Amino acid sequence: MTGIRSLGAVSRRAFATLVAAFAVAVVTLSPGEAFAVDDANRVVSFKVTIGTGGDNLRNASQAVALFRYMREDGQQFVTSVNLNNGAEWPNYSTKTVTHTAPGGIYQGLLLDFSIQFTSGQSNPFETGDNWNMNSVIVTVRLGDGSDVILVSQAGSPLHRFQSDTNTRWATSL
Repeated sequence: MTGIRSLGAVSRRAFATLVAAFAVAVVTLSPGEAFAVDDANRVVSFKVTIGTGGDNLRNASQAVALFRYMREDGQQFVTSVNLNNGAEWPNYSTKTVTHTAPGGIYQGLLLDFSIQFTSGQSNPFETGDNWNMNSVIVTVRLGDGSDVILVSQAGSPLHRFQSDTNTRWATSL
């Protein structure tokens, strides 16, 4: 025996190795859990409920919710909604904002949710605003009519936003 194999045997082994490597790459590099990209899993709207703690969100400050998601082609996008539109949220109050989702967002492709705080001043003599967020609940309405809670967190405070530090709070979805 010379140790020389036929070209057909090497090609089958190479093909099997290539298929196995491809399968491992697909499983390893696929984002998140398996999901269906169909109308039933399409996000129709977002509902964000915020509980303010012992330090209010002052008039002229902004709280913006951001949803980062991936499209079917793998590109990442962000959709946002201003939660308070510069209005004050008093101490220990709860506010709910519902936002219609743009097309092409699916539950299984949501990546993270964050709140971006920008301190406002209603007059030049006011100091920067701080705000205690005690709770956040994020719910999505899907194309099949069901509601799914994505985030439900609370603390005392859950997060303290300050005028020049800690201006962002985020969680993975």
